[in-house]
Amino acid sequence: MPPLAAIPSPERSPSQRQTRILDAAESVFARAGFHAATMQDVAAEAGMSPGNLYRYFASKDAIIAGMAERDRTLIAADFAELDPAKGSVLDQLEMLGRKHLIEEPREKAVICMQIWAEASRNPEMAQMCAAIDGTVVGGLALAIAGAKASGELPANLDDARFLQAVFMMADGFFCRRATDPGFDAVMAAETLFTAMRGLAQILVLSEVGSVQP
Repeated sequence: MPPLAAIPSPERSPSQRQTRILDAAESVFARAGFHAATMQDVAAEAGMSPGNLYRYFASKDAIIAGMAERDRTLIAADFAELDPAKGSVLDQLEMLGRKHLIEEPREKAVICMQIWAEASRNPEMAQMCAAIDGTVVGGLALAIAGAKASGELPANLDDARFLQAVFMMADGFFCRRATDPGFDAVMAAETLFTAMRGLAQILVLSEVGSVQP
C-alpha cells in the first residue's frame, strides 16, 4: 500500500469516442484476456475500423493506460464528495463500497485481476496500479481524518493498519468475485462493511504508541 497522500487532481476526461473505445476494450479484455485480445477485436466491439481506432489509441497498452486513468479519475471524484458535514463518514464509505463492489458489473473485477497479474511483471502497469491505490488511500485518509475530528472514529485509530485491512478485504472481494461465478457479492459486501466498522473501533494505538489489541 502506498504512503498516505492527498487525492491527485483528475485529468481531462476522455472524449465520447475514447469512452466508447474504453468500454469496448473492457468487454473484450474480460472475455478474452489482454494477451489473446487484439486491436481488431476492440475495433469490432466499438463498431469502428482498426485504422480509426489507432487514431485514438496506438496500442493495447495505451488502451489499458486509458482504462486505468479513467478509473482513477472516477475514484478521485467519488472520494472528493466525502464530507463529515454530510453525516457518518463510515456510512458514506459504505455507499461508495456498494457502488464499486456491487453495482459495477463482474467484468470490472475480472479486469482488475488481469491488471494486477500484468503489474507483477510490467513496471508501467505496476505504476498505474500504484496511482489508483494512491488515489484511494488519499481519499480514505482525508475521510478518516475528518471522522476522527468529528468524534465518529477514535482519535487514536491506527490509520495505517486500518487502511491496510480495508485494502486487503477489498482486494480479496475483487478476487473472489472475478474467479467465482457463484459468488454472492451482496452478502460478502455486508460482511466486509461489518468488519470495516468493527476494525475502526479496535485498531487503535495505546498511549505509548503500541497497537491495541
